[in-house]
Amino acid sequence: MFVTSKINKLLIASLCCIAFNQNVFAGECNTKKLDDLFATMAARSALMEGVAAYKFINKQTIYDAPRELKVLQNTQDIAKKNKIDSGDLMVFAQIQMDQAKFIQDYWIARWNANKDKQPDAEVTPGIDSLRKQINALDDKIYTQLITNLNDIEICNQPTILKHLDKAFSSVKGIPQSPAYNQLTASAIANLSSPQ
Repeated sequence: MFVTSKINKLLIASLCCIAFNQNVFAGECNTKKLDDLFATMAARSALMEGVAAYKFINKQTIYDAPRELKVLQNTQDIAKKNKIDSGDLMVFAQIQMDQAKFIQDYWIARWNANKDKQPDAEVTPGIDSLRKQINALDDKIYTQLITNLNDIEICNQPTILKHLDKAFSSVKGIPQSPAYNQLTASAIANLSSPQ
């Protein structure tokens, strides 16, 4: 009886340790996946210099309402298809679009202030080429977001922000007040897996 009781206690203790270890490993934030996602997002944001150059040369406004509505509709469709909250995903998309406008505004203001450093029409890519690249990156971003929702839920917001800041460190024109990286990190942290 004593031996059986002792074996049972050891068995229970072992099972508890196994369960604890599995939870620790299952609950760790996979920053590698975050870094891949944020690198894709930063690549998208870096293209905004080219978009700004095209709009500057062609004297177009930064804001493109029909394009933004199309992006939001596409985002809503992605959310429905993947059974995630469309409002949360659309907030993320809107923050990305607002950030893109700020980046474009940064470059246009810089070129207006520096006539010697304005973009060259001969080497500035066309808007169709840029949009094709942006659309491809958007597809990759949404795929990475949806694929990694479980990992994103495990990561805390300070970790998300730290890795986001690192990925965007070379992207110029991101507002600091309000802090758009913080807004983006909040939007990402707010996303959740399908129920």
